[in-house]
Amino acid sequence: MLEEQVVDSVAQVRDSIWFPASLVEEVSRMPLPPLDTISDYVGLVEGTPLKGWDIHFTSGILIYMVVFLVLVAWLRLQGRGFLLSVYFYFFSRKKDAAVLSEGTRQNYAFIFLSICLSFSSLAMGIAFFTSQSFVFSNALFYFLIIFGYHIVYMGVVRIFGWTFNNRHCASDVILNLRVSGIVLGLSISPLVLALFFVTPSAVGMLFHVILTLFVILLIFRFIRLIKILYGYKVSILYMILYLCGLEIVPILVLYKLLV
Repeated sequence: MLEEQVVDSVAQVRDSIWFPASLVEEVSRMPLPPLDTISDYVGLVEGTPLKGWDIHFTSGILIYMVVFLVLVAWLRLQGRGFLLSVYFYFFSRKKDAAVLSEGTRQNYAFIFLSICLSFSSLAMGIAFFTSQSFVFSNALFYFLIIFGYHIVYMGVVRIFGWTFNNRHCASDVILNLRVSGIVLGLSISPLVLALFFVTPSAVGMLFHVILTLFVILLIFRFIRLIKILYGYKVSILYMILYLCGLEIVPILVLYKLLV
């Protein structure tokens, strides 16, 4: 008799556990995240260019991060103070460029590799914030644009130095461009790599931190450029035209892409 009562009680409890029809309808009406059937991109948060879990995407990010960190470690160990001298030149008031101006093949290799690493991190960040879903081909496209602009920029400065018979000023400006290019990308690279591993709610905060750090470094870059141009007694008109045409306009274009 007791066993039958227990069985009946269990049956009543089991029959009473049902989801309300209204709850089922509400769940069924909830909007699904946007899904691109071609690339399998999932928009986790509207306006946030993050990607759903994908083995190819995750492996690509991890491979890039490992290669990036290995090359930075190699620069740190084999460069014998190369990165330290770059940051010292960028932030110091003194004109200490001994490591960069020796002209050896090894130093040119360090400079080239550092610039590539710096521009790659900048390209990854731009591709992350300018597209709804991150694609590696977009990062490669932005890397080629940044690298090409850097080469053209240095060529224009060389032409100006030859035209106005002020090659020493052009050499100092190019040195500053190289150093600032390395510092800009490498300084924000940890934050750019973190974008792919943090939660969507932290992306906005990281964006403002990256933007703030980037602006601060650009201010230092402008200060050094103005000091170089002023030290060689460049005309104020030419200085304004130079800064507006080759410095401010590209930054405004970048700001338009990101915001």
